[in-house]
Amino acid sequence: MNVPAIATDASIYTSSAAWHEVSREKTRLVFLLADFLNEKIKLNDFGSGLNGIWFVALIMPPDDTIHSNRIVFHRKKQELAIYWKMDYEQVMSFSTLSFKAYLAHFFIDVLNLAKEKKKIDQFNFDAFINAVALALPEWVDQATN
Repeated sequence: MNVPAIATDASIYTSSAAWHEVSREKTRLVFLLADFLNEKIKLNDFGSGLNGIWFVALIMPPDDTIHSNRIVFHRKKQELAIYWKMDYEQVMSFSTLSFKAYLAHFFIDVLNLAKEKKKIDQFNFDAFINAVALALPEWVDQATN
C-alpha cells in the first residue's frame, strides 16, 4: 500500500513504496514524518542550495528487484530525492511504535548517506541533519494515532 504524496508549500516530503503486507499504520507514519519535520524545521534556514527533499521509504521483500536505492539531486529545481530500502523483515516484525523509532533513525542514516554522495553548494547539510536528529525524539515520543 502506498501513501500518496500531496503537494503543499512544505519543503520536506515523505512517502513510501510498500509491499501490500505492510500495515497502513506504518506507511502512514512515513507520510506523517514530513508533517512533523515541516513544523519544526525550515529547510531554507540551512542555506539557499536546497529547496526540497523528497524521501521515499522502500519497504519491499528482500527478493524485490524492481525498486532500488537511489539518491538524485535535481540541480535546476534544487531538489534532493532519496529512495532507500528499509529492512523489510525488521519493518514487518516491529510494532507500530518500534517502527516509528526505526524510521526516525533510518531517516537520519539516509540523510547522512545523501550528504556523502551529493555535495550541495550553499546548503549546510551537517546543521540540517543535526536539527533533524534533535527534533525526531519528540516525534518518536508522540502518541501514534
